[in-house]
Amino acid sequence: MGLVGAVLTKLGNTISIAMIFLMLVPTLGAVIPVDAEVSETSEAGWWVDTTVDRNKNGIGDMIERHIDNPILLSEGTLPIIVDFDHTPDETDVIMLEQQVDYEHQFYLPAIDAVAGRVPVALLNEATELPGVVMLELDGIMTIQNGDAVALHGVDTAWDETGYDGSGSTVAIIDTGIDGLHSSLDDQDDDPETNDPKVVAFYDPVNNPSLTNGTEVFPYDDQGHGSHCAGTTAGTGAPTYENPGMAPQAKLVGVKVLDSGGSGSFAVVMAGMQWTIDNRYQYNIRVASMSLGAFGIIEWTSSEEDSVNRMANDMVYNDITLFIAAGNSAGRGTIGTPGSAEDAITIGALDKDSSIAAYSSQGPTEENRVKPNIAYVGSDVMSVAHNTGDGYTAFSGTSMATPGAAGVAALMLQANPDISPFEVRNFMQETAEYRACTYMGDAAGIDGCDDNDAQNIITKNRQNNVYGHGEVRALESVLAAAEKYYTFDSSMQIAIDSDPTHDNSHTHLTPKDAIKFTTTGGIETIQWRSNHIVDDWTNLHSYEKTDTDGNIAAIDIIHQLEHLPGINLDGNHTISIRGLQSNSSGGHSSSPLVTIDIMLMDTASAFIPESEETPAFTFLAVSVASAIALFVNQRKSELDSIYEED
Repeated sequence: MGLVGAVLTKLGNTISIAMIFLMLVPTLGAVIPVDAEVSETSEAGWWVDTTVDRNKNGIGDMIERHIDNPILLSEGTLPIIVDFDHTPDETDVIMLEQQVDYEHQFYLPAIDAVAGRVPVALLNEATELPGVVMLELDGIMTIQNGDAVALHGVDTAWDETGYDGSGSTVAIIDTGIDGLHSSLDDQDDDPETNDPKVVAFYDPVNNPSLTNGTEVFPYDDQGHGSHCAGTTAGTGAPTYENPGMAPQAKLVGVKVLDSGGSGSFAVVMAGMQWTIDNRYQYNIRVASMSLGAFGIIEWTSSEEDSVNRMANDMVYNDITLFIAAGNSAGRGTIGTPGSAEDAITIGALDKDSSIAAYSSQGPTEENRVKPNIAYVGSDVMSVAHNTGDGYTAFSGTSMATPGAAGVAALMLQANPDISPFEVRNFMQETAEYRACTYMGDAAGIDGCDDNDAQNIITKNRQNNVYGHGEVRALESVLAAAEKYYTFDSSMQIAIDSDPTHDNSHTHLTPKDAIKFTTTGGIETIQWRSNHIVDDWTNLHSYEKTDTDGNIAAIDIIHQLEHLPGINLDGNHTISIRGLQSNSSGGHSSSPLVTIDIMLMDTASAFIPESEETPAFTFLAVSVASAIALFVNQRKSELDSIYEED
């Protein structure tokens, strides 16, 4: 019987294992990849079917068109963007250097590319290298050269909402920014305070290796960028006759064009990549690019062009990007980077609000309608660089673009929640429509579609001259402010925590707080940082009957610690709003107030109070308990001995 039992036991184990295997087979089948199915469902790369390379030989058409262009050709090499099917690293660069004598300049991970020079004779060999999917020409970009305040209703927006751009940061990607001009040197125009308006500056033209944003003092050796910066966020000092659209917004300068006003695609994209990489650290929510490729390179640029792809990636990374339409006039002259699908492309208006004769018009190479909206660009008075406090008038879509970007800064102050696509939609939906035949302007009529006459009797729509129309600042700001709640200026919040006049930031340690008072019957207080991915937090200590309150720094620290790409110690911007139920059954919101803070000694926020005392107490109690147990045990043993005796 013992032998039979052993056999039966072994047989039972074998059957059990077989049953388990049969149960696992379907699962194993589910996790083992099937090559045929993967290949059928994988998405084709952008390079497979693109107007960048119509003959599909892996060499961009612009390279073939300009292969002997003396402006680009140097010692038998051309400036090339090398596109990969993966994000290239040092190994890929070494391969290019060894195989095709590549001279490296920049990594461009946002578009899976590198930029450098390749010998013309080795272009075909380069297309055959592992991972290389396309070669593109690294072309050249050049600059695209208070009436705007009144025409677009910016002054009305200031007056009715109180918003001035505080808490918003705009990157000016251009020829640089004159950090010594009185309109751009600081926020409060008080020489006794340390509160720079330009909070970071990167210069890939002359100092590409200095990337932390603070190593190069903001400068401009051409003037175009400073004029644009003044239009966006200049304070208007010393006379305040020509302030920017968002005079209290901060600026980040990204110098991608040289003293002659031009720069390669690679340098421009290096600046764009830096802006993406540093968007969290400097809270960059808006970028303005008043530049574009020249001539035929611009007009025939594909949506998959390298700079267009980089522009779209900036928007994907939550940066609202404004790009000049260009000054080439006439139909079908908007190209890279203004033709980028996700960017907000800006046409230029004359002072009478009709289209400027020089403003480039759509459609794009893919027959996409552009521009998106239009802004005053003619005779715009703004900063004259290297004059100390002078101003000058420029004209161009370059001047229109930073004006629209300034309105976006006001919108983001009104509602830090909104995405780049919401900024675009709000500005388009609230724009004052202009048919291309508006005012009988010859420039507009020349750009009309054949069926644009239908605009007289059919609904309004976007056209290739004005886009959705003339930007209306107040309406755009209110659309942003009222995304969730009705705007109600009868409710107000006043900050009681005075700045220390050190960079105009209120210093807070973990034991401090932001103190405020309220009027107008505010029932709920909410706060948030202006970080791109933060959200609103209810202040639970505030009751609907309160008229004052405070936001503890320790709560701010614990909110910020979960956000990407920032240092806790340092500067941050906090927005605060009050809510109140209204008669419609919804809620109204007070105007947002912003406060710049400097968090200090945040590490102490993560050390429990009296850390040494509990530890010491635990140790002491543990030792005492051990001694007591030992004594009691010893006593029991002795008692036992005595009892035996």
